[in-house]
Amino acid sequence: MVWLRVLVALLLLPLAAPGLAQQPGEAARVALVIANEAYPEAPIVGAAQQGRSVAQALSVGGFDVVSVENADRNALRQAIAGFAGKLRRGAQVVVFYSGHAMQQRNRNFLLPVQNGAEAAVDLDEIIDPLIVARPASALVFLDAGRDNPWQGNAKGLLPLEPMDGIAVLFPTAPGKPLPGGPDRAVEAWLKAIRTPGLEMAQAVKQVRDTVSRETRRSQQVWLSAEPPKGLLVTPIFQPVAVALGNRAVIPPPQTPGATQDAAYDLAFWESIRNSRSAAEYRAYLDAYPNGRFAPLARTREQEYRASPAAPASTAVAVATPPASPQPATGAPQRDCAGCPELVAIPAGSFQMGSNDLYEFEKPVHPVTIRGFYLGAREVTFEEWDLCIDQGGCNYRPDDRGLGRGKRPVTDIHWNDANAYLAWLSARTGKAYRLPSESEWEYAARAGTTTTYPWGQAPEKERANCVGCNEQKRGNTVPVGQFPANAFGLYDMAGNAAEWVADCWSESYRSAPRDGSAYTVANCRERVLRGGSFNNDPRYLRSAARFKYEADVRFYTNGFRVARDR
Repeated sequence: MVWLRVLVALLLLPLAAPGLAQQPGEAARVALVIANEAYPEAPIVGAAQQGRSVAQALSVGGFDVVSVENADRNALRQAIAGFAGKLRRGAQVVVFYSGHAMQQRNRNFLLPVQNGAEAAVDLDEIIDPLIVARPASALVFLDAGRDNPWQGNAKGLLPLEPMDGIAVLFPTAPGKPLPGGPDRAVEAWLKAIRTPGLEMAQAVKQVRDTVSRETRRSQQVWLSAEPPKGLLVTPIFQPVAVALGNRAVIPPPQTPGATQDAAYDLAFWESIRNSRSAAEYRAYLDAYPNGRFAPLARTREQEYRASPAAPASTAVAVATPPASPQPATGAPQRDCAGCPELVAIPAGSFQMGSNDLYEFEKPVHPVTIRGFYLGAREVTFEEWDLCIDQGGCNYRPDDRGLGRGKRPVTDIHWNDANAYLAWLSARTGKAYRLPSESEWEYAARAGTTTTYPWGQAPEKERANCVGCNEQKRGNTVPVGQFPANAFGLYDMAGNAAEWVADCWSESYRSAPRDGSAYTVANCRERVLRGGSFNNDPRYLRSAARFKYEADVRFYTNGFRVARDR
């Protein structure tokens, strides 16, 4: 029983406390990943691969990961002991177990891949060290509960009582069997925890919503308690811009730990891996002379130094310069009381995309834009709530206790945004819509060809994002608090990420060149633009783009309106 374990933990605490003090250089982020797939009598196809993916995501997030795959009893207990030895008071902890389990004697037992119930390991062997260590926050994800030959008549898992600072997650309700094969809850969780700056509580909420929706509520994620606030998985990189030509790359941390150093190594490499500049590979080698990609970097440095070529980042230059659009003309206008304010965006052409960082932002290509109207600001809670009051919208998004009013409406999905636009169109007699992705980037650039609308590098007090301001905000702020771009548009970088009309594509090879949206039949993934308060400056670049499932709501995502002239 939990109360008995807590009592034992408290009795042991005076003996354990000296070893629990945080020591300099010791990891404050600890993880245990167990993935058992190869059960001879009941294999779980895909469990091992999911475990590797979880371990990799946690390692990139700066966790000191103890992992084991297809473990027998001895290997399982050794991994648990190694994990317990790393726990320290105040640590952030994640435990992930994928494999078979069973109920017995009012307890949950984890099953090694050999010898079944005879070799079962009590879940308390993981929970008890956590209670003693008193972590600042801990999530224990038990991807277990599938029917198996050892469970007898007891199905699924037994619930655990709430514990201070420790949340236990089951992918299905206690006492209910989990479907066989890889668990969709794990895939949803992996997607969520890879979001920079996302708290575990929000990641779990996203998992709950996804599983409930995809199973039509037949499978419900269960939690012993809400995850404590403050547990982040993917780190928020806050790089000081390192100029290499017109490229900003990620510098190494000042005093990294081994896993964090590996994460920065990977991030730096990702920012230059498609470059043709010897100087950029030299910069990588100066930062990471023994890095994971050092041999390849040396080869490329020699190759491009011997045969100089323009760096990939300069590929935006074209033989014929794009037609520079004129500044937006005329005063902003509204089509009705309470409608979003509109700015007239002039016709023009521009070079869309970037060759700097990601394959899905390539190739840089010309696009011609017809004049249109775009919302001067992101749609606000005040404007959205009017739609609710008048019966045009039926979903009231949560403001997370921050207030509504002039803050951008968030926690809405792509379909919600289109419901608002349909109501606005009916109310005004004008055809409102989401901007296309190319219209959005054209408007964000406002005639510029630089990385950001204001220049090549991040600048303080230009946008609401992580690392963009002297005072961290950590939430959306009322729209229009930062300088407008040359077209008179506010918050095109940061604050809320913005839905656009397009379906997601892995590159621009098939992208329209006429300013229309890229669409395919029955696409589930749509595009978000502009980055949010929760992103670092890399994701606020004019060319930056994100994919997101059209029917998933998230507290960073909003939109702005568009309509034709």
